[in-house]
Amino acid sequence: MIEHRGVLIHLDPKSDRVADAEFTFEGWVAAYEPVRALWLLGLERTPLSLCDRPDVRRVFPGRRAWGFAAKVKVSGDALRFGVELGDEIFEVEHPLPHALPARSWRERMMSQLILAWLRLRERLASNPSRRWRFVLRRHLVLREQRSNVFQRRHTDALLSDFAAVLPEAVFVQIGANDGYTGDPIYPLLTRPGSRWRGVLVEPVADLFAQLSQRYAHLPALHLEQAAIGESDGNIVIHHLGRREGDNLWLQQLASLDPELLRENARRLGLDEVVTISETVPCLTVASLLRRHGLTKLDLIAIDTEGMDWNILRQFDLEKLRPKLILYEHQHLSVEEREQLQALLARHNYGWVETPEGDTLSWKQV
Repeated sequence: MIEHRGVLIHLDPKSDRVADAEFTFEGWVAAYEPVRALWLLGLERTPLSLCDRPDVRRVFPGRRAWGFAAKVKVSGDALRFGVELGDEIFEVEHPLPHALPARSWRERMMSQLILAWLRLRERLASNPSRRWRFVLRRHLVLREQRSNVFQRRHTDALLSDFAAVLPEAVFVQIGANDGYTGDPIYPLLTRPGSRWRGVLVEPVADLFAQLSQRYAHLPALHLEQAAIGESDGNIVIHHLGRREGDNLWLQQLASLDPELLRENARRLGLDEVVTISETVPCLTVASLLRRHGLTKLDLIAIDTEGMDWNILRQFDLEKLRPKLILYEHQHLSVEEREQLQALLARHNYGWVETPEGDTLSWKQV
């Protein structure tokens, strides 16, 4: 996402960017004033059709937001947009991911054969766990073909296939927030035919209220208003004071470490913040699993603004054997990231870090 003259522009790639090939993307533009027109600048001016984006307005209160989509052949490492904002017209340049090298005809044919074979084995697999093995292999082959590029959208695609072949998966999500904003698990829990069961943990009261309202109709999902710590009891959690018009992402920052909270706020451009402290119940991972009778897991998802390592190391990966682990690494120190990766390696897990700050880890088979 970039900002220029108060205008926010964000791109969501829908295809890999390959040299000398068309690049498909969606995106949105948000501003306090009406955006009357938006177009791509290149060899010729390409107007973009705009549609309403209420989801973006929810994240950026006070701004209006419009979505767009396009398929273009890009020669450089940026897209140039023309923006008509009120009575003003100006240009904005949005950087793009580096283009992957074009592959030969032979390489493309071999790739298609390998992927077709894996899809066939997936369809013929005798049970969901075996089917998942071929799904995972297919996504790892795709990653290799992309020169090991792995972004959040690739994580989302893998999670979608994971949910499709394991419609009765068991999961734990720690740091569930409101259950929707930026949540990779929400589409999996609400997809047609899903029979997932599990536990969603969120300590902050108003976020937990939204989470409860969102999933009240799904009895297989159990909600726990608690923090996860080193011992059972109570603990103090810190979050930013809410103000009308705040970016929704700021409203979801919370941490057991007040200094880490302030540091995360500074990364988002806030030098002076008001923090609020709440005393909330605290559970260890062992107590949480015991309370809900969970002895095996298919998925562990953690997003706790820098406490992911402290939480993940409490899981007995040898006993629980989750197929996938998703956590946020961007707020961890280099030492914590290395310790976490060493833990995963000891238990035969592979992993990949996305540029958006998440790590996806899988049980190697």
